[in-house]
Amino acid sequence: MTSMSALSALVSFQCARRGPRRFSKSISFVSFLFIFLAAPQIQAQSNAFLRTPRAAAAAGTIPDQARQIERALDERLAVLANVICQEEIARYAKKGRETNQVDTLHVNVEVLEGVEKYSEIRRREKTYPGMHKVPGTWSVGEIAALLSATRDAVEAGQIQIGQADAPDLGRSSVMTFSYGAESRRWYLLTHSQMHWLPFEGRVWASPDTGEIRRITWYAKDVPSDAGVSQVLWTVDFGPVNLAPLVVTLPAKALYQVTYRNGEDRMDWNVTYFSAYRRYGSETTVHFDD
Repeated sequence: MTSMSALSALVSFQCARRGPRRFSKSISFVSFLFIFLAAPQIQAQSNAFLRTPRAAAAAGTIPDQARQIERALDERLAVLANVICQEEIARYAKKGRETNQVDTLHVNVEVLEGVEKYSEIRRREKTYPGMHKVPGTWSVGEIAALLSATRDAVEAGQIQIGQADAPDLGRSSVMTFSYGAESRRWYLLTHSQMHWLPFEGRVWASPDTGEIRRITWYAKDVPSDAGVSQVLWTVDFGPVNLAPLVVTLPAKALYQVTYRNGEDRMDWNVTYFSAYRRYGSETTVHFDD
């Protein structure tokens, strides 16, 4: 029988794409402090997700709010079609009352036509050729793939609109959607075995402009042989200067995995996105007189 410790060393979570979118051992004081601050924040986000948003108050506001969120998703997908950025991924593990920082990954991400490509993956002074070679719990797709699958839910009309107040976001419009495992949108990989996940997603947005504030996916009906009871994936957005544009893009992500041997066994990653820049080519045609 596979032990849970061995299992956790080989768990990865990914968002499946539908092709290119159209369009030293010591822990620093700051990291040590974050460990104790992170657990309440994770629990708060879990509780916030489990609360049902209030229904939209006025008739006729649901289509308007949905259209605003749809436009905002389209704008971000267009901006993120061809970008480069850097990720710093701090990984943590909790077992019983003991919480430790496991390690930190440094990754370069290139998004080409809406598909992420990971390179220069560094962990403990070692470089890996791909994320699938990195031991431990990790996730990919926070930049473009998650946005694309969320946008597809709007297009399919599989949404509900409500309102909610989150302590760190304020009053927000909340779009809720769901995918079944048969949709093959999100999968969990353990010991080279793929498990497709049914999940519920939510988009927190400005009720006035539709500006995206947060996207969360939550899977609780995980196949029992995976050894995982639930997965919570949250991406927070913040303003990024991509001259001449200033637009909100993924700024921070939280990935939490709870194992089936109880809530005292949990891994989570905190990812920070930085150094966004766009790339492309320009062609100038000159005509002789």
